[in-house]
Amino acid sequence: MAQPFPYTYYACNCFDNNRGADEEERTFDPRSPRANYALYPLEHLLYCEDCLQIRCPRCIIEETLNWYCPNCLFEVPSSVVKSDGNRCTRNCFNCPVCVSPLSVNTIENPEKPSEKGGPYILACSYCHWSTAETSIDFEKSTGVHSQLSRIANGGKPIPTQKERDKERERQLKELDEQRASRHSMRSPQEDHSVTELSNGAQMLSRDELFSNLSAFYKTQIDAQTPSNPFAAHDLSFSSPSTYSRIMNLYSTTSRNKKREKPPPMREAAAELEGLSIHDPASDTAAIERLKKDGWSSTLSPAQKLAQVDPYVRFEDELRPVATLLCTKRSKRCRSCRHILSKPESKITSTRYKIKLLALNHVPRISVRALPSPTAQQPLPTVPGATTQPPPFNYNNLRQGIPTNFIIHLSNPLFDPVRVTLATPSITPGKVHSKITILCPQFEIGANTDVWDDALSSSAPVNKGTVVDSDGAIEPGKPYDRGRNWTSVVIEVVPGFLDSAGSGFNFGRSQSIVSTTDQGPDGELEEDDEVIEIPIFVRLEFEAEVNAEERGLADSRGSKGEKERREEAFWTVVGVGRIAI
Repeated sequence: MAQPFPYTYYACNCFDNNRGADEEERTFDPRSPRANYALYPLEHLLYCEDCLQIRCPRCIIEETLNWYCPNCLFEVPSSVVKSDGNRCTRNCFNCPVCVSPLSVNTIENPEKPSEKGGPYILACSYCHWSTAETSIDFEKSTGVHSQLSRIANGGKPIPTQKERDKERERQLKELDEQRASRHSMRSPQEDHSVTELSNGAQMLSRDELFSNLSAFYKTQIDAQTPSNPFAAHDLSFSSPSTYSRIMNLYSTTSRNKKREKPPPMREAAAELEGLSIHDPASDTAAIERLKKDGWSSTLSPAQKLAQVDPYVRFEDELRPVATLLCTKRSKRCRSCRHILSKPESKITSTRYKIKLLALNHVPRISVRALPSPTAQQPLPTVPGATTQPPPFNYNNLRQGIPTNFIIHLSNPLFDPVRVTLATPSITPGKVHSKITILCPQFEIGANTDVWDDALSSSAPVNKGTVVDSDGAIEPGKPYDRGRNWTSVVIEVVPGFLDSAGSGFNFGRSQSIVSTTDQGPDGELEEDDEVIEIPIFVRLEFEAEVNAEERGLADSRGSKGEKERREEAFWTVVGVGRIAI
């Protein structure tokens, strides 16, 4: 892992939901492929109060509360999003070159000035791109989205849907007349030439082709309705077909009736019907333009994906990109549907109504190296000057030499917690390091006020009583303790890299051998020299029963009664790297 040492990750229990009952006691292996999807920092996790489990991003369900534009902060109803799409329909646009917000500016010294202050353009203040480069200007400074939908690049007007329908009907009538007049005398080659003549009069845009295709399919569907009002393709809830199918479920007379098969629908045969035919002349024109203008006139893949038309190639075909809408979402537990996070519905507010973070319910675990008391300190060069020991090098752990680390646990709860730590004696992987927790069971005080700690009668832990005369740390005692935190010592004996493939493993038990121990040819892979310790944490504490958790006939919690709770989870602690 590319993470500075030391680090701590928490494992969510959703990493392997298919394991059997015999595998529940299996040690967590941080080097397994599934562990890559289960380990998270504590700040990235939520907590479910009903399941009493931590929840990772894979264990939650997101629900959209509202849609809004991040530029103008205007809330968009969900019905408008379904009809108009997930982009702002006001004056919010992004630059197609650098994706910066565009602003509405007036044209300096226009050829045809307007009495209302126009014409206007959309300009970028970062890369200085504007719609003037594509010959697009606007009469008004408001309603830019509706004005842009009626103007094509080059200043040509885009016909409306009604105008397209009228023009399509006129051209279809002319095409039918041509086919009827030549039906008795033309050959198939002549018919093909007539179709090409009618189609190649003018290149249609992408929107016009889609409009023609949708109108063609609608005509094909409507053509079947008079002969078969109960067609199978009619899926409307209020249609005669749906009503007939519902009545047939409860009738016995219609069982012997044969269902009429709808006549087959033909495909589009011309551009007026939505057929898109590749034109080799467009490729030739693009190649000639590349020879003339070079690659600088073409678009990058990111710019192409941002455009509505995916077939644009050159800079003069760019159009302003409407700003994408953002959402505010609530998060629920996937198991019990309990709300874990819910922001306020107000757009400008960054507060949360509900936010159950794991760091407010689970002890925070951190690790640091314990300097050896017998280490030789460098002599000061100047008399009377004090020198501090050099910082501990976590990337240079010596093989076979014991190293002590301090595991620090802080309790965020308002109740004292009894903690039990468990870890395998040998780390999983090819390099087998020996691990020993000197104090596996201890208690952590409640997260009370600071004055309670000052007025407490309990004496603090004296570190001199933990370390004996020989400098060794006595097992079974915590290293240090405070108001709501406790520190214990863990001893790590790094394994030998040379003996990773020879089988020397500090007397490794066969019950915890990982499937990743035996690699190809017994060679070390990347990060095999990193010491990652899986630690199983078990918490026991007594908490008050809330009124929401009690039933109507349950009297628990009415007089401040408490119930005993238990929680357990896996963590992975990275303490350092073995020196090669």
